[in-house]
Amino acid sequence: MNKCLFHKYSECHSGKFLFKVVKTLSESTIFLIEEDNDGRAALKESLKNNGYKVSLAIDEEDALERVDSRCVKADLVLMHLLRKPPDEILEIGRNICRTGKLSAQLVVIAGKYGADLEGTNLQVNENEYITYLEDGEQLFDLLSRLTAKT
Repeated sequence: MNKCLFHKYSECHSGKFLFKVVKTLSESTIFLIEEDNDGRAALKESLKNNGYKVSLAIDEEDALERVDSRCVKADLVLMHLLRKPPDEILEIGRNICRTGKLSAQLVVIAGKYGADLEGTNLQVNENEYITYLEDGEQLFDLLSRLTAKT
């Protein structure tokens, strides 16, 4: 089953779906790299409402420019790049972190996946994750757990 990530965000934004609000003691900063024009504002707002500071890039090129100028400091890099498989997005994220000398957790939101993966978080290595969202609460539970480590 393929899931439309924007649909999950639009449900949240329209009030049909309520994200669990998590107060983060660390006031962690998330560098959000989100290509989906329709979902970007809702996700950014949800992150802020859950106590995170948010830096934003609209695509890989924008993210590289921002980290290259050293204007981004982040505890976690959250990526949703359309039309790219998760492994490719992870490699892009690694490059962004290397370029910006970021020692941040890296979370990739998978865009299309089967029902067998829905609702799972795959830990790729110590600081890298791919999340196959079932709902928004899953994302915020993962972010809360990861940022509690920083």
